[in-house]
Amino acid sequence: MAQRAKDLSKKTKSSTTTDEVLIVQNTKTNKASQFPLDDVFPMLQDGSTNNGSKSLGSALGTTVPTSLFVGGGFGSSITGSDKNTLIFKGIRSNDTVLEVKNEVLSADATKTNLVLDFNQAQLDLNTCNNTNSGFISQATLSNSSHVTGTLPVANGGTNATAFADKSVIITQDSGTDTLAAVAMSTNGQLLIGGTSGPAVATLTAGTNVAITNADGAITIASSIGTISSTLDTSNNNIDLGTGWLSGDGTAEAINIDSAGQVFIGAGNPTAYFTTDLNVNGSVSLGTSTGNESVTVIAKPCTSGLTQPLLIAGSSASGTGNAGGATILQAGNGDGNGAGGSLTLQGGLKAGGGTDGDVLIRTGASGSITTALTVDENQDVTVNAGSLIVTAATEGIVHTGSGTVTQASNHTTAVTLNATSGVIQLAAVALNAATNAEFTVTNSTVQADSVIILTVQDENTTNNAQLTACTHTIAGGSFKISVFNPAATGATSATASKIHFLIINNSV
Repeated sequence: MAQRAKDLSKKTKSSTTTDEVLIVQNTKTNKASQFPLDDVFPMLQDGSTNNGSKSLGSALGTTVPTSLFVGGGFGSSITGSDKNTLIFKGIRSNDTVLEVKNEVLSADATKTNLVLDFNQAQLDLNTCNNTNSGFISQATLSNSSHVTGTLPVANGGTNATAFADKSVIITQDSGTDTLAAVAMSTNGQLLIGGTSGPAVATLTAGTNVAITNADGAITIASSIGTISSTLDTSNNNIDLGTGWLSGDGTAEAINIDSAGQVFIGAGNPTAYFTTDLNVNGSVSLGTSTGNESVTVIAKPCTSGLTQPLLIAGSSASGTGNAGGATILQAGNGDGNGAGGSLTLQGGLKAGGGTDGDVLIRTGASGSITTALTVDENQDVTVNAGSLIVTAATEGIVHTGSGTVTQASNHTTAVTLNATSGVIQLAAVALNAATNAEFTVTNSTVQADSVIILTVQDENTTNNAQLTACTHTIAGGSFKISVFNPAATGATSATASKIHFLIINNSV
């Protein structure tokens, strides 16, 4: 039964199937034919996404090829699957720029592609916006036909067409970003900066500085006279040559020879270099007020044998004079102050060594001989010569003397450990022609000791006088025999005294 067109259901191009056809009739033969609607609607395919590139199908949310329908029509504006409709009116070509032509290089001659070609020779860049397109990527500045006009400073140019020979380019102080050429044709000229901007000038010589300008070179020579601040050589050396390091510029104070030996002297002296340090005159040590101790010490020996410190007087050399004396003198006091002591001290031992001796040496028959030795036990040995006492106030003073009193009678033993002393005898009488002896115990006595005795006789009996002698000398003791040589009469009972002095033959 026939239906009216308005009663028919509506369809879209994307919803057609192969079962839906379009019926046509040949007006001459009246023969009817059918066309599948899929062949009636022109259709493009966006291709597959399997090669990894994005296709329209993937953009629409599907991973299979999607049909693109050419042309508009009903349903083209509805959202959904029909949004893939490609709508255009046609292809228009500008005869001078865009060309439409058939591709002649297609591999399949039956499917020649339609090519849109861009004619670059017909492009007018004056009508283009380079800000968006950026079509200029290179300019050939070496080709004069490609460049016209003058490139300004704001665009990286110099805004100049030529420069004078032997010039430098500087900015002008005008706030206009312009450059100017300044000639540098005079020897020694430099470009020097300042608050007024760079300028061409030459260096100015100062005190003790001479400047010589040449073609392409500047020589600066110095003759230092006065230095107004500290001279810092920054760990570099100063070569004085034969000159002096002086306080007033004269040839005195400090002079150094080529071997590094130093001479110090005042009053325009003649420098000499016989040792590492040579001083013409006196040497003062210590602070300006002298209130700090001063030490003169030889450097500790860290390799080889330790060497002596020698302080020697002047020796005569070709003059026939006597040798100069060497005096070691302690300081003098003033007011009620005492004089300083002079100390000669031997060095201290380490480990199993021995403490150092103090030696006094003199010349003997043309050679140096030790005359006196004070050893580590403080024993004083006269090695050579004699001990001579001349105008001494007290002569030989022996302060280590001791005293002891005999208790009962003249035969009672006593003990006195000293090299000298006084033994007070018992206050008893000794008969005429009578001998009495007693033992003296004394740790200082040796078997070869020399013992000197004297008798202080306090006896008051006329014609009676005591005598004493020693015998049986052994290590640690000796005996004293007391004798009354009178034929008649005993001594009084007054206590007499015996003085003794022990001289040992060895230590």
